[in-house]
Parts: sequence; C-alpha cells; structure tokens
Amino acid sequence: MISFIGDSTFFHSGIPGLVNAVFNNHDITLIILDNHITAMTGHQPHPGVDMKAMNYDGYGRVSIEAVVRGIGVTHVSVIKPYNVKKSIAAVEEAIAHKGVSVIIAQQGCVLFERSLKKQSGKPFFVSDRCKNHRNCINDLGCPAFFVDGGKVRINPALCSGCGVCAQICPEHAILPLK
Repeated sequence: MISFIGDSTFFHSGIPGLVNAVFNNHDITLIILDNHITAMTGHQPHPGVDMKAMNYDGYGRVSIEAVVRGIGVTHVSVIKPYNVKKSIAAVEEAIAHKGVSVIIAQQGCVLFERSLKKQSGKPFFVSDRCKNHRNCINDLGCPAFFVDGGKVRINPALCSGCGVCAQICPEHAILPLK
C-alpha cells in the first residue's frame, strides 16, 4: 500500500495512523509531502514550519523525520521531489522494503515561497529541438504549458522554474531562460 499525506495533515491526524502501522508491522509506504506550510487552506503554520522564515521568533520546530524515526520507522528517506531520478529510486526502494517505510518529500510550496520572495528558480522555455512528443503536457499537467500554433510553449509567468519538465523531455529541448 502506498499513501500520501501533507505535512500539516501528518501533524494533525497522520501520526496516530503511522504509530498503528508500525505497531502492526504493516507493509506500507507513506509519502509525506512536506511543503513547509499548510498550503491547502491558506498558508497557516504548523509545528514543522520554520517560523523564522516568516519573521516570527520564539517558536520551536518539530522535525517530521525525527517524529517518524521516533515512532519506530526504520526505513526513512528524505528526498527533493524535483530531482526525478533520485525520487523514483527512493520510491522504488521504499516499496521494495517489507514493513513500514516513509519518504519525506521536501519542497516548499511555490505560492508561499513567491509570497516570501524566496523563489529562486528561473522560468524555462521550449527550444527549437522540440519534436512535439508532448511528454511535458501529457505526463506532468503543469499549468505553465500550452499549445500555440501546434507547438508546445511555456508561459514564463506561470513557470516556477522547478525543472521537472526538462528532466522528462526526450530531446532535452526544455531549457532555462537566460
């Protein structure tokens, strides 16, 4: 079984389920999507948020990895999900593990990072090397992609600069803007 949960939801209702899975030695892979904020409902902080990043002092911070290990999960991986090859390898390894495995996918919420002016990725564009396979559109569903005159394009205002599209393009036709 493979389950996904957000970081905020992990803190407010996911921990008891993980405790139960460890206690019962279930064969499960839990992927915690740690975007460093409660993105789903308006960017409220949760116990795992670095409050200093929002210019608030006096708060602690609870490490998701420390909680997971403290519960007794022995197979724990922390990944950067924009690194496609390493992420796939980590998921395959976790699924092959018998018992409870956890992957913590750490990548800040794009909208929240933009609001803090922390986003550092440059937008990408589709170069002339494109052979119109459209993996970027069909496999990702990224809202920055569109088709114009039969050619794939990227709206730079919508592109977060994550680079996932460039990693899956068979021609390596997707490049960062200079």
